[in-house]
Amino acid sequence: MTPYNQPIPKRVLIVFNPQKEGAHSAAQTAQAYLQQQQIECGCIEYNHPLEKENAIARSSINADVIIILGGDGTILGAARCLAETPKPILGVNLGGFGFLTSSNRTELTEALDCLLRGDYRTVNRFFLEAHIVRGGKRIMQSYALNEALLTLKRPGRLLDVWLCEDGDAPLTYRADGLIVSTPTGSTGHSLSAGGPILEPGLPALIITPVSPHSLFNRPLVIDGKRQLKVGFNHENRELVLILDGQIHADLNPDDEVHICRSQQSIATISLPERGFSQVLRLKFNLGER
Repeated sequence: MTPYNQPIPKRVLIVFNPQKEGAHSAAQTAQAYLQQQQIECGCIEYNHPLEKENAIARSSINADVIIILGGDGTILGAARCLAETPKPILGVNLGGFGFLTSSNRTELTEALDCLLRGDYRTVNRFFLEAHIVRGGKRIMQSYALNEALLTLKRPGRLLDVWLCEDGDAPLTYRADGLIVSTPTGSTGHSLSAGGPILEPGLPALIITPVSPHSLFNRPLVIDGKRQLKVGFNHENRELVLILDGQIHADLNPDDEVHICRSQQSIATISLPERGFSQVLRLKFNLGER
């Protein structure tokens, strides 16, 4: 983590999810407050379908900081838009769990004050980069901030999958699915499947089988520099790659999926005294008895 005394932004873009209750009024409140402090401030809705998200990248070109009003899903979608031109993001939770957000609706003014004083910390979170290779050619590439999930469209059937690390002998899994997660995603789907929690700045990857058909298929934490290649038993059908729970790509049995740590990263802003252990304490009730 970087220390306090951070740069004070001169231009801010607010991205809000209109599907969240109170998001529009929160965006108006934040915009008016920043403009009163002589900060240039724009505002844009976060919308689905995914192709509309490109507007976020276009609107963020001149911004110093992006404020995102929504939940973790809003942050994940907006972050992927910013992967090629990353800007620091401050998340304000208007949803449920909100693990990626640094504050909630009631702390909005406090968060803005900290931002304008430079009294905040940042942590860089790296993206995954996933490629689908078909017939020796890359047919699809995308980023993920949380995880890549390989699974079958129909539940109740086992996925037969092999995974190679840097060309080593393959590991084979029989499970409902296989998750490759960043440390940021360690508190998401990977955690619900029994994976460990990692601090978001660690240069590591997590490989977590979902409901494995073996007592010995445990999650693995590996060096983030490893290049992963995933292939499938040709008897598998209706395969799918899911990135951050938002991007779905159908796979053929003879496809390969290449996954690696991306060179792209994004900085997330947190309030003072809101370090990783404090977030765990708040979100998982790990406080004093």
